[in-house]
Amino acid sequence: MAKIKKYGTLPLYIVEDHNEVVPFIHRAIGGKYLPMSDIIFVHFDSHPDLLIPAELKADDIFNKDILYESQSIENWILPLVYAGHISHVVWFKPPWCDQITDKTIQFDVGKCYSTGFLRTSCKESYFVSETLYRPVEKLLNRKTLALTVITVQPTNWQEKHPTEQHNGEHSNKEETCQPVNKMALTAEEDCRKNSNVQSQGKACEGDMKRKCVNGENSTSDKCQITQDTECPTKKQRLDIPQHGSHGNSSQDSLSPLSAIFVSKLENLFEDFKDRHIVLDIDLDFFSTKNPFKELYSSRQFQLLQELYTYTKPADDTDEAITKCVEEREAQLCQLKQVFLSMGDNPERIPKHERCELIQTLVDDLKLTFGDDGVDFGLLHDAGCTCDDTELPHHVSTQEEITLLIDSVQELLCHMYKPTIITMARSSNDDYCPPDQVDIIQDQTLEILQDLYLKLNLTASY
Repeated sequence: MAKIKKYGTLPLYIVEDHNEVVPFIHRAIGGKYLPMSDIIFVHFDSHPDLLIPAELKADDIFNKDILYESQSIENWILPLVYAGHISHVVWFKPPWCDQITDKTIQFDVGKCYSTGFLRTSCKESYFVSETLYRPVEKLLNRKTLALTVITVQPTNWQEKHPTEQHNGEHSNKEETCQPVNKMALTAEEDCRKNSNVQSQGKACEGDMKRKCVNGENSTSDKCQITQDTECPTKKQRLDIPQHGSHGNSSQDSLSPLSAIFVSKLENLFEDFKDRHIVLDIDLDFFSTKNPFKELYSSRQFQLLQELYTYTKPADDTDEAITKCVEEREAQLCQLKQVFLSMGDNPERIPKHERCELIQTLVDDLKLTFGDDGVDFGLLHDAGCTCDDTELPHHVSTQEEITLLIDSVQELLCHMYKPTIITMARSSNDDYCPPDQVDIIQDQTLEILQDLYLKLNLTASY
């Protein structure tokens, strides 16, 4: 039973697991809050959540009972794209994530004509390693998605983490999907042209018909709202030390984001004017674990990675990528059958070309969990995460959490007011550390209330 508290007109829905957000969005679409299509989805998370349920038939997207049953925390967004609701996803990721490098790309999501499953034409390794790629000509009823990936890196993060390189700044990785030039995130020249740009309180604009007053004759920077409620602009917020993390009087030292980064945001968000925005925040954006690394020992995880090793395509052609997908599908299917069989009979390892490695892994696991304590289904799920990138693992200090909280607040100042907000705690599965999730949630709610004044909060967890 959801606990409902009334805070105002902007709906905010908090759940435990991210796939539980989908029913809420479905209820909002076509109703009071959201249109049927052309929604901008702004996603703060340590994970893209852009996978597809492997055996979800595209036609079942429109059967809500099957859809809700098929989805999990990592694969709930693209079904909304195929249903025609979302046209652009902006994934804001913290500095330690490298699943997809910073860029804007465009690709299709559609129905595979030979299998009927939902698949994508994107050649990013993130999709290929999960066997979700299909050539665009093999997809029916295609829906086009623009994906923008941006790393949120506070200005002084690098000096605190000298060995942690921002993967989007100097990446030489070739973009394998069609680039969208009008939203390319290389705005250094625009930054120089707009070096004096200051926030006009875009978060305070939108359907509440707010008018920002920053004229020469204005005695103070404020947003006048039809309710006669004052909304602080970015400048006012930065003049106040946020959450006790700042003590300097200089506004530049208080700003957690660089001028170049802010200019990129201004250019990106300008294209979202007069469009409906869903703001989605996973609290593991601020601190995250790889739960499999904590479940298994270093040796067990290393054996698992060796067993599920992923070989990249030879080149970027459709033929090479298709061959890679077919080989990866066969590999994962065989291993799934092995571990499903062992779930019924743990003492017998089915015939497999790497049975010696499987035996070594299982023997080691039994030393940890006992003869009957190995969860072979979970073991396969963990193995499927072993490709050319690992699940992110970065348990943040309180100082780091506060720095990222301040950066998100600064960032949202430049974005037009969203239509609805969704939030996932992700603590039951340990992706967001359970001992930190409540503090992170409280700080996140504090900045949202500061930005949007009042919220209509539904806490369902």
